[in-house]
Amino acid sequence: MYGLRKICNSKHNNSKTQKEQEGSMIRAKVCAAAISLTFSAGLNAPIHAAAALQEAPQAAVETTDAVTDYDVIYAPAMRAPEATRAVLTEIAATSEQQVAVGDYGVIVTRQLGTDEWQQAEVPSSIFLTSVDFADAKLGWAVGHHGVILQTQDGGRTWQPQLDGFEYIDLQVAHYEQRVAQLEEQLANAEDMDPVEREDLEFALDDALFKYDSAQIALEEGPTKPFLDVLALSPQEIFVTGAYGAFLHSTDGGESWSIIDHLVDNIDGFHLNAIQAHGDYVYMVGESGLLFRSSDRGVSWETLDSPYYGSFFGVHIDQQERLWIYGLRGNIFVSEDQGDSFTQLSLEDPVNINNAIDAPNGGLYFVGNAGVVAYLSDSGELTEKTHDSGAVLTDLVINADGSLTLVGQRGILTMPSSALAEKE
Repeated sequence: MYGLRKICNSKHNNSKTQKEQEGSMIRAKVCAAAISLTFSAGLNAPIHAAAALQEAPQAAVETTDAVTDYDVIYAPAMRAPEATRAVLTEIAATSEQQVAVGDYGVIVTRQLGTDEWQQAEVPSSIFLTSVDFADAKLGWAVGHHGVILQTQDGGRTWQPQLDGFEYIDLQVAHYEQRVAQLEEQLANAEDMDPVEREDLEFALDDALFKYDSAQIALEEGPTKPFLDVLALSPQEIFVTGAYGAFLHSTDGGESWSIIDHLVDNIDGFHLNAIQAHGDYVYMVGESGLLFRSSDRGVSWETLDSPYYGSFFGVHIDQQERLWIYGLRGNIFVSEDQGDSFTQLSLEDPVNINNAIDAPNGGLYFVGNAGVVAYLSDSGELTEKTHDSGAVLTDLVINADGSLTLVGQRGILTMPSSALAEKE
């Protein structure tokens, strides 16, 4: 049986010291699932992948010095005979196919019931971090340099919907408007409660800071990677990212709104993952950030966090339990929509990057150092290491019960029976 202990929740604490101790993690998929990437020298805030992947295979996708700086935003992903060996960060399964995304704009697809992977036509060479589908045909992928892509044919071809320069323009317009609105509210706040007035002044200071940052970005270029995408429906999509980036679309990605003011993230910590079940939407991030919406993202509340390190993922299982997980093998489960948590203890304290429901009940988890764990409905935990020993960032389950894994070594497989074998 796995070890459980009840967590005494305490007030959320955005501790800079804790941030420094844990490291400024972008996400397991970026900070622990990519070859070391450095933005161009002219950027204000370079982002590096974890050293864990510095030995990742380099031959899967050839690169050229001709594609540099922001050219990767508009340079189509190059065709690669071994694209399935590229660093891949996330994989999605629909009723018709599996779609995996990763480095150099690589997207590969496989029709269910077949073994052959096909590389998609992608109009960008940026590092892709996440993919999600509203149905079998319509999906979105997001990544570095503020890029959002859409597919309407199940992942075979992709079209750009937003890039980092357009995102900067969006930020400038949004924060300019927000500053004007807050200034007007303050000007008409003579009889306002002092506490409310102080909150309003604080919000104005934050909006002014973000407006100034957006103005600087106009000169320096995009520096904010997107880290996760959630398609609630063919029309409604959420995108989260580094430095508190939070976007929303209600028209299938034709237009985007910045909604970072809806969550209490004054320090601009990374928003690493977002997931939904029914009317509830949950979002986790750096320094223990944990947010909940009970109205499909219209309003948000900050939950007391059971841990102040980085969370890399969130999952709602078949029993409607909420799972959050991340740095140093920390996994927590809630049976009351995040009001309280119980901790699950793994044998190996490695970063846990993703989770998925098992077809016969229970859950699978994947993480760094090739860790694959199965938690049964009865609470029995089986932990194995994939033969590759590679960082694993996501997984899907095939019809025969086997696992398709993605991460540092591209596409990998693992029979479900492997988790039942004795060491």
